[in-house]
Amino acid sequence: MTKVCVITSIHSPYDGRIYHKQCKSLKNAGYDVVLIAPKPDVVESENIPLITFNRPKGIKNRLQSIFHLYKLAKKENADLYHFHDPELMIVGVMIESLLKKPVIYDVHEHYPNTIMGREYIPSIVKVPMKLAYIAIEKLALIKISGVIYTTEEIGRRYDKYNGCKIENYPLKEMFPEPSNEKDENQIIYLGGITKIRGVLQLIEGFGLAVKSVPQAKLLFLGSFESNQFREEVYELIDQLKLKENVTFISRVPYEQISAYVERSSVGILPYLPYPNHLVALPNKLFEYMAANNAIISSNFSHYAKVIEDSQGGLVVDPEDPKDIGTKISHLLSNPNQTKELGRNARKAFETKYNWTCEEKKLLEFYRSLLIK
Repeated sequence: MTKVCVITSIHSPYDGRIYHKQCKSLKNAGYDVVLIAPKPDVVESENIPLITFNRPKGIKNRLQSIFHLYKLAKKENADLYHFHDPELMIVGVMIESLLKKPVIYDVHEHYPNTIMGREYIPSIVKVPMKLAYIAIEKLALIKISGVIYTTEEIGRRYDKYNGCKIENYPLKEMFPEPSNEKDENQIIYLGGITKIRGVLQLIEGFGLAVKSVPQAKLLFLGSFESNQFREEVYELIDQLKLKENVTFISRVPYEQISAYVERSSVGILPYLPYPNHLVALPNKLFEYMAANNAIISSNFSHYAKVIEDSQGGLVVDPEDPKDIGTKISHLLSNPNQTKELGRNARKAFETKYNWTCEEKKLLEFYRSLLIK
């Protein structure tokens, strides 16, 4: 049996893309799969064997963990290795060079753009960090066997390499049937609660919508980026008198996400125009579609293309709370149109934007690397 070792240094072992999609698809296809990942707080599943380690804190510790992870990977003696984080490029090169095994680098984001968009990175070091990353990545990719990426925009960086575009679309089994038990007044925001994802503008816009639709509800399902930002958000909610209209639920197990999304009638994605947002496609967009939610998303061209293709929602200027408020108010005031948009979105998920389509590409890419 062909053995695969998947490695992540920062993601949860039960990450949707890594564990529930890729690892499970590989196991179902007959591969012997093992996952090296940070130790979870709670064991959620035993479907895939886990080799865990204490999650490194800070950039320094993350870099120091590289050799430890290489030793763990080497011990598994796998036929193919698949890693998910930029700092693991060194591990990948070591495996290719010393163990002579094929390695896949799974690129989750446009990392040079991500560096430029991180507010916690001092401005003076952003450009040097970006240039250093680009240089290290180019050197690493000379040795690494293959690259997996999402979106055509991100893929342009890997035209010269052996690459495969695999989108992070939702699992059909998580959303088997469209839900008819929806709260017509509820909007859901799914994912990390951060400033660059337009949370403050969303709350301001939602406050404007509540004036015309007092029964409107906004549910946040995700964790705050920091305690400081949490305080800023709660202060704004108090200022706008929205405490009765806004609810926060922390991170829940991956399999439980669908229940919250399906209960809502509108899914919102108000990301601000930071560099990485302009080239990446968040999985949340497609989870909203799977749950037959009408969608309100930022008006970036690649977001708008999906919305247009599916006829499943509306786009907004994410920097304009008035525009956000107007679109929220419109959908909540027109439930029949909202349901129609949701049905359109669901149909597009069933026929195009689902993991079943992407799984075939993953397995074929694996086969191509293993027969070399």
